[in-house]
Amino acid sequence: MKKSLLMIIILLSLQTVIVVDGFQNNEGKNSWMALRSWGLGLTIPDGSPLEDGSVVKWSEHKNVTVLYSIPNITYTDNTIYLIVSIMTGGGTIIQVATGIYPNSTYWSSYFMYVAGISHGGKTYVPVRLNCRPYFHPRDNVSISIYNRHVENSSVEYWASSVTNLSTGEKVDVYIVMDNSSTFKDGEQEVIAFESYTYNEKVFEYMGEATLYSILVDGKRVLNGWYIDDGQVFNRRPLFEVGGGQVPPFISIVLKEDKTIAWTYSKPEWGNPPNSVIITFFISILIISATITFYIAYRIDYRSRLRATLLRIGAKHSRAPIIVTRVSTLRGFTKGSRIPRTLSIGACIMFR
Repeated sequence: MKKSLLMIIILLSLQTVIVVDGFQNNEGKNSWMALRSWGLGLTIPDGSPLEDGSVVKWSEHKNVTVLYSIPNITYTDNTIYLIVSIMTGGGTIIQVATGIYPNSTYWSSYFMYVAGISHGGKTYVPVRLNCRPYFHPRDNVSISIYNRHVENSSVEYWASSVTNLSTGEKVDVYIVMDNSSTFKDGEQEVIAFESYTYNEKVFEYMGEATLYSILVDGKRVLNGWYIDDGQVFNRRPLFEVGGGQVPPFISIVLKEDKTIAWTYSKPEWGNPPNSVIITFFISILIISATITFYIAYRIDYRSRLRATLLRIGAKHSRAPIIVTRVSTLRGFTKGSRIPRTLSIGACIMFR
């Protein structure tokens, strides 16, 4: 029993070490979180008002343009994107982004699409990655995704342009042909801040990534959108960007000038320092170890007590007590001390 208790204590001690080590080395290295990105974006459904008095009807539109600024992030331990996405009438999701990779100090452009959604699968197709135009913090960006005719032909295809409005550099890229010429009706997550890192230090000095406007066929969307963090279960967007839990230090706010911004804000609650978390878990493990030891001790004590009682009971209930009675009759054999007659009786008693 002593060996069993010792093994329990050793295992609990090892578990404590693992938990503490996990929290101490959790600065942006949360392995289970790193498997999935998180996204905080704006989803625009059909019916959202436009500046000319009309409303969004995605199946009638073929051009979307997003204007925003790059945040003050020049270091990351995993990929971060500001990504524009749209689903075409053919079911293809076109994604064009500016992003920053580990070991990079500037932001690059990325073009890709996702096919096969309507058939129950996903095929990610990179078109051009980590390319020009390049961006630095506070540069202004214009990303357009649009449908275009092949010159002197009725054939249509999807293309995109990315412009660094601060330097004037612009790149146009052919994306895909999928037999569609307009977008798909529904709720489109047009713009999102997407990240594969949860390291708070990466975002501490980011300032703001400001969204200036979203234009649909050249007309500004006034409102009607909703914030999508991947956990909006009462809506039905056509797709989602990210899907992992958004960290509490990133928020999206509507500013007084009617622009929208992604910003860092240190949580006042709900995000205790690592020392508090470590202390809490160590306390829980110590209490668990104490309870386990006490239960094991009580079980061992009762087992030993029961075994002792059973041994005592067995000794007194099964061992016969033999009582012998010897009676001597009067008289002795002449010349002898041996009684003439002995009456011997035996009684076996059980208690």
